[in-house]
Amino acid sequence: MSLYAIADLHLSSSGEKPMDIFGAHWAGHADKIRARWMEVVSPEDTVLIPGDISWAMRFEEAIPDLEWIAALPGTKVMVRGNHDYWWSSKRPAARLQAMIPPSLVPLHKTAHVVEQDGRRIGVAGTRGWVVPPATPHDAEIIATEIQRLRASLDSLPPVDALVGMIHFPPFTPELGDTEFARLFREAGARTVVYGHVHRGKGRFFDGERDGVRYRNVAADQVDFQPQPLF
Repeated sequence: MSLYAIADLHLSSSGEKPMDIFGAHWAGHADKIRARWMEVVSPEDTVLIPGDISWAMRFEEAIPDLEWIAALPGTKVMVRGNHDYWWSSKRPAARLQAMIPPSLVPLHKTAHVVEQDGRRIGVAGTRGWVVPPATPHDAEIIATEIQRLRASLDSLPPVDALVGMIHFPPFTPELGDTEFARLFREAGARTVVYGHVHRGKGRFFDGERDGVRYRNVAADQVDFQPQPLF
């Protein structure tokens, strides 16, 4: 069993949100993701999807996109992105889990454990937000997201390794430390995956700092292919 990650699928089964308006490399991106996913991911593997899953505005509109993902091999563990309006933050993870295909695992103040070669790998995370806050409203959202990350980490049973997932970069644009990064670090995460920052759009960090390996796995940053973690 292997663990992979890819963020920012930006699916739109309705065709109302073509992604090639953001660059020619996005043309036919769903077909690219499917083909490259099928090449590397096996049914027994797990794929982390850190947000921006579907452009749908309502849950009912997201069902075709969720079923599209569910049809791909592996278990998929997901957190919300800033564009996942279909995923209500007021809906508990258990309720959402009952409404979606069983191969999809939503995290919302919850965590997931992956069994790999006799090891237990914990996965915890949340959406996050832009840091530092630009407005009082941003500060409120960040405080809520920090609470959700704490709840996710606290819900984990004892594990042999921890992987964090968050949609927004867990550091400032100048790569300064944040409460998100501190929580992952103090919980013992060895890897943290994130997305949101697309090719040519803003600054991002991909590397190790303070003992944590950070990976930007936004789909267009990784050529639309799930990335192996370990």
